[in-house]
Amino acid sequence: MPQSRSEQVREILANPAFRELASGRAKLRWALSIATLIMFFGFIALISTARDALAATVAGSAMPLGLVLALAMIFIVVTLTGIYVQRSNSRFDELTHALKREFGQ
Repeated sequence: MPQSRSEQVREILANPAFRELASGRAKLRWALSIATLIMFFGFIALISTARDALAATVAGSAMPLGLVLALAMIFIVVTLTGIYVQRSNSRFDELTHALKREFGQ
């Protein structure tokens, strides 16, 4: 007799590979989210406290320091997204495929 849907769900939730997948994704997601939030809120705090310093131009160019920092933040966020995608495509997809094979989906 085939398993009922709720029995299969309980079996999947109890599986160590599923737990590793869920906790790994959550840890990475939270770490990258916290890093991004700290960076953005830090930038906002910097804007509110050091407005004149951010308006100063970078040596040898006409670009203000605030713009350079904003562009750097965008680059860092894109890099963090790339880290998540790379990790997801390597380790997390591996675990997902193993779970799908194990549970016949």
